[in-house]
Amino acid sequence: MNAGILLVLLALGAIAISAFGRHLNAQPGLLILVAAAGASFIPGLPRLELDPELILGLVVPPLLYAATLEFSFFSFMRNIRSILGLGVVLVLLSAFLGRLTTEWLMPSLGAGVALLLASIVAPPDTVTVSAHGSEIGLTRRVTAILTGESLVNDAMALTLFSVALASVGGEETFVDNGVLLFFWSALVGIVIGFALGNLATAIRRRLDDPTLGTAVGLVLPFATYLAAEEAHASGVLAVVCAGFNVAIESEYGNRKRERLGFRTRMTEREVWPVLGALLEAFVFAYTGLQLRFIIDDLRDSGEPIERTVLTGVALLVVVILARFAWVAIVFGRRLLANQAIQKRLEDPLFRKRWDEGQARLKEAGRPPRDLPEALGWKEQVLLSWTGMRGIVTLGAAGGIPLLTEDGTPFPHRDTLQFLAYFVVFGTLLLQAPTLPLLARWLKIDTSEEDRAALEQLALAEKIAADAKDGKPHPVADPPGRQNRPNPRGRSSFRDRRARAVQKASAPDDGSPLNEYDRQRVSLSLAVIQRDVEDEAAQVVLTRIDRQQAAAESP
Repeated sequence: MNAGILLVLLALGAIAISAFGRHLNAQPGLLILVAAAGASFIPGLPRLELDPELILGLVVPPLLYAATLEFSFFSFMRNIRSILGLGVVLVLLSAFLGRLTTEWLMPSLGAGVALLLASIVAPPDTVTVSAHGSEIGLTRRVTAILTGESLVNDAMALTLFSVALASVGGEETFVDNGVLLFFWSALVGIVIGFALGNLATAIRRRLDDPTLGTAVGLVLPFATYLAAEEAHASGVLAVVCAGFNVAIESEYGNRKRERLGFRTRMTEREVWPVLGALLEAFVFAYTGLQLRFIIDDLRDSGEPIERTVLTGVALLVVVILARFAWVAIVFGRRLLANQAIQKRLEDPLFRKRWDEGQARLKEAGRPPRDLPEALGWKEQVLLSWTGMRGIVTLGAAGGIPLLTEDGTPFPHRDTLQFLAYFVVFGTLLLQAPTLPLLARWLKIDTSEEDRAALEQLALAEKIAADAKDGKPHPVADPPGRQNRPNPRGRSSFRDRRARAVQKASAPDDGSPLNEYDRQRVSLSLAVIQRDVEDEAAQVVLTRIDRQQAAAESP
């Protein structure tokens, strides 16, 4: 069968299975993977082998970029401690434990190959879970943490993967020390992503065509990834930073050139979900079709099948238990701290001291001291059970090159891919079907969160309505700062940012903003000043874009 025909059939089959899965409210990726794995055993089916660099370079960047555009940066910063704990520390812990497990059970692989495998299976695919958080029964905060985690853990694990791959594959690097190379890769990747995100924003502001603006957005993740990789930096970290930069500037940046900016945003909201669905379906289908051939290659390599399967089971247990242990230690400690302070607040003397301290902070213009943000034990159980491996693990395993730099076969490539696919299959088959059942059994009460979300949405609607009527949202100093100068003579970054947005939003010719831009500016100021939640503002901003498009349509 011609490879082109096989690719077309692969795409059509994946789309059909995805539609069937959504109809059943099941995870489409799991169904595609299982169906493709079964199809791989059809007699006479040819092997579809793509260039490993093509898989990593063409699949991972747009998926990460699209997820970044949809996620709130302000929500990311609110949950930064939890996100970094899960996305950085837990990934490194999982990689460390995975390496020890692999070296113990299969010492013939060597330390470098064991680390490479551990970096592949370390990141969970939590973005798929978070996309269906409300349907599953997750609270909004858990959903936000999972979404942020999916961005950070993918970047962290793939950065570690790149370093390990260079070491095992014999790639020449300008830094011999692996730790220094890791930090170089991360820091330079962030700088490149920020720079190219700014450049793309500047270009899009000067384009009067939403099609061209969307085209720039489509090219950006690939260009950012390649530029970072050429600089021996982390392409995935660069893509995430570029995505955040573009998203913030698109929604809350300069309104001087909003003549067609809203049309670009509307086009992108339609393009990226389609592209993301196609790429995810393709990767799951392509991976499933490799199963029979990977098993055959493993047999031919002489690796003991029983020992390899045992290692796969051990890795599966390790990554699941590591997540449970980390969530219990970190989030359990915060819950205990929260409960301890709540109990002490019942003491009138402690309550008086607490209130006096809050008043002093308010008078100084500083944010009040919050209670430690904690998840209840039910939320912790759900968070622990969302560690399914998926698209990034599959992409990294498929991205292992056939040959090393000196032209010899890449060591233990078949074993690495088999073990990676084993962990993906295991977590998807074990955790994906049972997660909704677990959520229903726990019966987490989300009524308080739902009420707060509705209040925030009503507030965002009021801010937009006031701006439409000519009453812009004020840029006010924090309470207490009007009569108390800043000891350093400077306002906070948030205040300076709010004033910069207000100043930059004024048209060059001095003409007043139209009613739509007035609403956007007021909502931007409100979000930056934390007067309204970003998620609620996003809903209203999307509606404003649609209203303006309808009003200006011929």
